[in-house]
Amino acid sequence: ASASLAQCVGGGTAHWGAVCWRMREDEFRVRSAEGPIEGASVADWPLRYADLAPFYDRAEARLGVAGAAGSNPFEPPRTAAYPNPAHPPRRATLSLTRGAEQLGQHPFPTPLAVNPRPYGGRGTCLNGGQCATFGCPTQAKASTLSIHIRSALATGRLDLRPETRVVELRVGEDGLVRAARTVDREGREAEVRARTFVLAAGTIGTAHLLLSSRSARFPDGLANGSGLVGRNLMFHVLSYVGFELPEPSMGAFGPVGMVSIDDLHPSDAGRGFVRGAVISEAPEPGPLWAAYKAPEYLGRRHGAWGKPLKEFLRRYPYLGSLLAIGEDLPRHTNRVDLDPDHVDEFGVPLPRITHRSHPNDRALARWYTDRMKDLAVAAGAVRVYEFDYTNAKAGSGHMMGSCRMGKDPAASVVDADCRSHEVGNLYVSDGSCFPTSSGYNPTLTIFAVSDRAATRFLERRKRREEA
Repeated sequence: ASASLAQCVGGGTAHWGAVCWRMREDEFRVRSAEGPIEGASVADWPLRYADLAPFYDRAEARLGVAGAAGSNPFEPPRTAAYPNPAHPPRRATLSLTRGAEQLGQHPFPTPLAVNPRPYGGRGTCLNGGQCATFGCPTQAKASTLSIHIRSALATGRLDLRPETRVVELRVGEDGLVRAARTVDREGREAEVRARTFVLAAGTIGTAHLLLSSRSARFPDGLANGSGLVGRNLMFHVLSYVGFELPEPSMGAFGPVGMVSIDDLHPSDAGRGFVRGAVISEAPEPGPLWAAYKAPEYLGRRHGAWGKPLKEFLRRYPYLGSLLAIGEDLPRHTNRVDLDPDHVDEFGVPLPRITHRSHPNDRALARWYTDRMKDLAVAAGAVRVYEFDYTNAKAGSGHMMGSCRMGKDPAASVVDADCRSHEVGNLYVSDGSCFPTSSGYNPTLTIFAVSDRAATRFLERRKRREEA
């Protein structure tokens, strides 16, 4: 399996598709809802939806999420409207909406952190159709680069060091982190000292840094007394269906996707698997990207060139696509660890990813692929093709796990406040703290969890409970 990472200022949000979901209430208690699952290490979150609801509100307001509150009859309770109205539909959106309604489903606008109008000092969407995997020239797409980092720089108190890596966290005799050792692009080392350290390097990077930070006190990696740092790595089960409409789809215009259905999301063991997924319109960011997933390319070592590629590109204006974000079950054996044979240019062992799909993941992928094909046909598609579901974990931009949160220090790495059970001044506030993955894109939940952790940290600091 491979990981899709953004090594830049702003991280993954500089290149994300900006889809913003709140997790369902049942997705915070998978162990309680499903019981033990053979071959999986499912767990309940130490948080509930009610704990995150006010922070979901704040994240949506800060990001300027566009949507229609109440349009998804299956969404968890909310008290606030979206700060921006939903984006106008394109032709493919209207076709999918009609098709979903014919199937008795309830289509609704996908919540997107992309401005349909000026908002928060950022520009308006240019409808370029390339939000996913690309940056945004008008900053209409929300990101930590366009919002949070900009705000922090304005305070004059942010020491931003691009092209600099933290390669080790060093602990003192008291077991607390005292310094971060950094290396810049020229190989120059420096040391940064602080009272509190927050890791937000992503599921791969955070686990890699902790495992690389070995000492006499933490011989297996910093904060790894449980042996769980790097364990329970999750991607999402990404099922993809492409289709061709009889009229131009306008799929290259607008943000990453305009319409979703959640009718099929609730877990139902009668299908032969548990947990679920949201289904969304997800046009590809450009014709070559779409061609890569088309049947003309699949199974060909060097791709399809010449006439097959030309024919595909002629059809591109008529194409649309659907994507299911399926819940990936955590497994103890799926992990990030230190590569025993390969190091980077600074001599640090590279992160190694080990991931094997659970049979539940493959069954889920197959079932949702078939449902999306049904939806495409109902939408009037004259041609439907699918991505090979047996390779559902060939790669992912959604990475979670590796430092799961929980109440029991023996069964988790951090607590509900993202604070290390073992190292009192160390926090982890990215997707690595997720105990389970849910059937939604994870970014809005990462924002909410991080905001809650920061808020509670500052409250303790004011009460002088925090050093």
